[in-house]
Amino acid sequence: MRKLLIAGLIVLLISSLTILLAAQEQSQEEGITLQENNEQKESEVELTADLVNYDKDKDLMVFTGNVIIIQEKTTLTAGVASFNVNTKIGQISENVKLVKEDISITGEKLEAFLNDKRYIFENEVELIQERENEQGEPDNITWQCQKLEIFTETKNMTATGEVIITKKDYTISAREAIYNDEEDKISLTGGVKIEEIENNRKISGDVAVFYIGDDRLEVSGNVRSSIILD
Repeated sequence: MRKLLIAGLIVLLISSLTILLAAQEQSQEEGITLQENNEQKESEVELTADLVNYDKDKDLMVFTGNVIIIQEKTTLTAGVASFNVNTKIGQISENVKLVKEDISITGEKLEAFLNDKRYIFENEVELIQERENEQGEPDNITWQCQKLEIFTETKNMTATGEVIITKKDYTISAREAIYNDEEDKISLTGGVKIEEIENNRKISGDVAVFYIGDDRLEVSGNVRSSIILD
């Protein structure tokens, strides 16, 4: 009886060690996988320019002349760009332009948050979204504003300060416009005005939603409309 009890304990001990080793191996394998996933999420940024100055004390790099910054599918060009090496936050100026697939943005200055793929343009900002209608003809949307924030990962953006959006025969103005790329719509607030030039129609209200793909507008809050009669 005693021999059977000892043998049982030995079997139990071996089984426990086997389970423990298997768990450790699985944990190690998961750690490698997580590390690989983290490595895949890392984004490499390439910077070229005519000249670069590095201030070690301030951990600051200043690029001047024909500056080109490439991060995945986003390309930035400018005359001057200074970056904090630690935070990866940059101040960019002089003929600033960002291109991401069907979007191009220009402005006088830009603050770039490379880790977040977030860019904030200021002063005389213009954005062009290249689009086509059902017939394959150009049907671009142009934005003009004083400040624009875009996340290039999602292409979602927020424009503020005398926002003017034009598409086909539409001219839309507001104090703020938020674009959702997945839903393909623009939400507008603050003194919204819509003018359809061809048909001499005007609509104004507090809030509006422009469903771009359907070419449809919804306006609410103190709505006013005018139609020119023949």
